[in-house]
Amino acid sequence: MEKKKKVLVVDDEEDIVYLLQEALEDEGYQTLGAYNGQEALEIVQKEKPDLILLDIMMPKIDGYSLNQQLKKHQETQSIPVIVISGRGQLRDLFLLNQESPIADFLEKPFPVKLLLEKIEQVLTAETAD
Repeated sequence: MEKKKKVLVVDDEEDIVYLLQEALEDEGYQTLGAYNGQEALEIVQKEKPDLILLDIMMPKIDGYSLNQQLKKHQETQSIPVIVISGRGQLRDLFLLNQESPIADFLEKPFPVKLLLEKIEQVLTAETAD
């Protein structure tokens, strides 16, 4: 039996974390939730997720800084990150990708089906590597 993939959802809006976790669990993923970058960093170090869904604008440690920290450390640099961000931040996402690579991004609001497709693509690509 294949091991369930573990996805960490990081967003400062609790409703978004809850809804995304529900959708992912319905598809058979194991999920973890964090509401700021500091909490996410602690979870990543303990749980080693297979993928991270990451918002940008958050308290304590924002998504940019969190992604940079993850990419600096050998044990976390290979964890793929899909950025989920509000409107008008696509330019910022491009800049983020230049500094610390991300696997993909989605602009809020987005259809859950599209998110699930992107997650599957990223995890399939990681498995193929």
